[in-house]
Amino acid sequence: MNVRDQKGNVLLYAVLTIAAIFSTTLVVSRIVQSSIIQTRYINNSQAAYYAAESGAEKALYEIRKNNNLLQEGSCEIGLQCDLEYSDEDIRELKLDLAENESVQLDLFNPNDNTDAYGLESMGLRWIGSGWLEVSYVSWDPLSSFRWRNYSPGMDISDLPVQKMLYSDNRVAINSFSSNKNYRVRIKALYQDAKDLTLSMHPSDNLTSRAMAVPNYLNWKFTGSFQESNQILTIAMPRYSPTVGLYDYVLFSEEIIQK
Repeated sequence: MNVRDQKGNVLLYAVLTIAAIFSTTLVVSRIVQSSIIQTRYINNSQAAYYAAESGAEKALYEIRKNNNLLQEGSCEIGLQCDLEYSDEDIRELKLDLAENESVQLDLFNPNDNTDAYGLESMGLRWIGSGWLEVSYVSWDPLSSFRWRNYSPGMDISDLPVQKMLYSDNRVAINSFSSNKNYRVRIKALYQDAKDLTLSMHPSDNLTSRAMAVPNYLNWKFTGSFQESNQILTIAMPRYSPTVGLYDYVLFSEEIIQK
C-alpha cells in the first residue's frame, strides 16, 4: 500500500468518525429536548390538576359551610378552572365504597315537604364478600312533622329509623312506602363494596323504570394551564350527611334541651 492509499483511508476514517460523533450528538440532543418537553408537560399537567382540585375544594366548602351551590362556569378561585354539574335524570348511582365508608341519599324535595318521593323498592348490586348496612329515616310528607317516640308495646317497624343488613351482592328492598319521604344511608361492612349500583323504583321488586335520584350531584372540574387540561369528577349528596343519626342513642333521666 502506498502513501496515497494510506491518506485516503485516514480521510475515510476521519469522515466516519465525524459522522458518528454528529449522529450521537443529534440523538443525545433529541433525547434531551424530548425530556425537557416531557418535563414541561408534567409540570403543566400538575398545575392544571391543582387548579381542578382547588375548584373542587372551593365548591365543597361553599356547599357544606355556606349551603351555596356554585353556578356552572368559573370555579371562582383565581385559576383557570371550569365546573359543570348534573342533578337531573341520574337513574343509577355507581359507586365504590371502601370498608366502613357510607353514602347518603336524600329522597325528598327540600323545597316542598308536602310532596312524597314515591319510592317503593331499592335495588343494590355490588362486588365483594362484605355486607351492606342500609339505614333510613322516614317521615310523612306534611308541611311540618314530629318524630314518633317509642312507647312500650310499639311495633319496631313503626319507628322512623330502620336498619337492615344484606350480604347477597344483589338485593331488592321492598320495605319503602310511596307516600313517605326518606333519608337513606348505605354503609359497607367488613369489606369494600366495589362497583356498587343503586337504583330507586316506584313499584315493588324493581319491576318499573328506575326513578331519577334527587339531591345528588355529579361534579366535573376542568383545570387548565397553558396547553394542559385535567378533569376531576366528584359524585356527592347535595346536603350534608346526618352524622351520628343512626349510630348511637343518648339516654338521660332529665329533659334534654337544645
